[in-house]
Amino acid sequence: MDFVGYAILLTTSFLASIIGGMMGMAMLILPPVMIFLGVPIHTAIATGRFAMLGINVGSIAMFSGKGMMRREYYLVFAVAGMIGSFAGASLLALIPERALYLLLGTFMILISIVMLFEEKIKKLHPAKGAITLRRHALSVGAGLLLGAYMGIIGGGGATVIIFLLVLIYGVTFHEALANQKAISLPITLVAALVFIMQGLIDYSLGIPMLLVNVVGGVIGAHLVMKMRGPWLKAILVPVTIAIGIKLIFF
Repeated sequence: MDFVGYAILLTTSFLASIIGGMMGMAMLILPPVMIFLGVPIHTAIATGRFAMLGINVGSIAMFSGKGMMRREYYLVFAVAGMIGSFAGASLLALIPERALYLLLGTFMILISIVMLFEEKIKKLHPAKGAITLRRHALSVGAGLLLGAYMGIIGGGGATVIIFLLVLIYGVTFHEALANQKAISLPITLVAALVFIMQGLIDYSLGIPMLLVNVVGGVIGAHLVMKMRGPWLKAILVPVTIAIGIKLIFF
């Protein structure tokens, strides 16, 4: 990759990490940009997932001081997610390139559509109430499925976790956002370790991206506590859908 491409990638990674810290859609941005810059799709997904560690670390550093992260909301989901992530990440290298383009494009479109109904979903949450076995069971099922998806593709998985925490435990959006970081970090770490063992990560891209993502994650977590940024969603959703269509059909 030449200097211009490298500069574009790091700038995109930084901006995506801010968005990821705010609404969890960074993996819908990074792999497509890497692919368009000439990175093979398996490497793009694996390296992008490795770089996501920076967002999670930066965001957790910001949220941990707010007292919003509670073990009863994230622990069960995170453990199940780690199991699912290991299974999903182990399959990535076996999936044909064309199938990955179809999967990535399809999920980019689906997650973007979900984002259009974000405000309605947030209003559907049940009363917070007691932490019950039923709620934990729902977390296990959701964690296994989302973990597997985030291990294979990952784009938008963090956003879905936010919505699921709202629906399962009845937490507020900001509580869900904070606890989602404690779920996404171990899921991402497991997937990254699998990709490291498989030799899929391009460290010349991944390490600089990870470092700028730490800063972006802190900024995004700070911004989301002050605003929600509907204008950001209005721009991001149609662009993401357009990129998804291109990956599927072109």
